[in-house]
Amino acid sequence: MKIKFESEEHKNFFFRKLQESTIKDTYHQTLFYTLGIDRSCRENFDDVFNMKDHRIKPDGLHQGWQTSGSECATKLAFNLWNGFVEEEHEKGSTPYELFACGYAPYFFEAIKLRYPEYCKECSVKSNER
Repeated sequence: MKIKFESEEHKNFFFRKLQESTIKDTYHQTLFYTLGIDRSCRENFDDVFNMKDHRIKPDGLHQGWQTSGSECATKLAFNLWNGFVEEEHEKGSTPYELFACGYAPYFFEAIKLRYPEYCKECSVKSNER
């Protein structure tokens, strides 16, 4: 699968984090990819993920550096990591909310990374009459 990146910085971040990680499964790939989309998430990665323990840090959603875009990227990354949805703020984690931003094309890429077995390209056959 050819991965589409938002920028060269996004691409470099993804491959650097993948190299730093001792685990390279689809969970980690997706998390690194999704958080890497947004500059603020890249710069504050340690606020939202513990590389040593391989755990998300939900409190990172409430850091002062979070913007509307970085918050969407963080929420999607967390949800694809382990199904995380912030309690009492479930509505903010729906596709309606998350995909209403400029990162939507890359969020689709994140889903393909996380679920490669379900996101195979399919050919559409037209019904001939």
